[in-house]
Amino acid sequence: MKRIANLLLVWGVVALMSSVPQTAAGQDTPPPDFLVTVESAHDFDATLAALKQAIEGENLMVVNEVNPQQMLRMVGVRTGGMRQVFFFHPRYMKRIIETNRNGGMEPPLKILVMEMPNGQVMVRYHDPVHQFAPYGGLSEIATELRGAVEKIVNSVRQ
Repeated sequence: MKRIANLLLVWGVVALMSSVPQTAAGQDTPPPDFLVTVESAHDFDATLAALKQAIEGENLMVVNEVNPQQMLRMVGVRTGGMRQVFFFHPRYMKRIIETNRNGGMEPPLKILVMEMPNGQVMVRYHDPVHQFAPYGGLSEIATELRGAVEKIVNSVRQ
């Protein structure tokens, strides 16, 4: 059963990567407005460590770390360093559920750390204000989360 779950996760990552719109020249199209990208001043490992430390510094918890790089190797794709760090805190989930249960679908938040072919390290995340916008009553919580995520990402900003 675990192998099936892992294969489904790999399929999801591959589907996500293959669904990125591309131009005729094969280059990525401009990212959507809600996808924030920041260049790190550090190498891949230092960026990942600093982000985890900053997450804890914002009184949030790392709830999981996914290694898409390793999963992609299972299907013959080689990439530079790549990690997804999932984080949140139950205090926010409590507030979300009390305000609008439907918003409980969005946590945890996620940061993607990617090492580009030239060695540059990029940090990407969805703006929580946009992420929670469809759920009425959650704008205050979303704004708080945006501030926390910005502080976290600014800890590695170029």
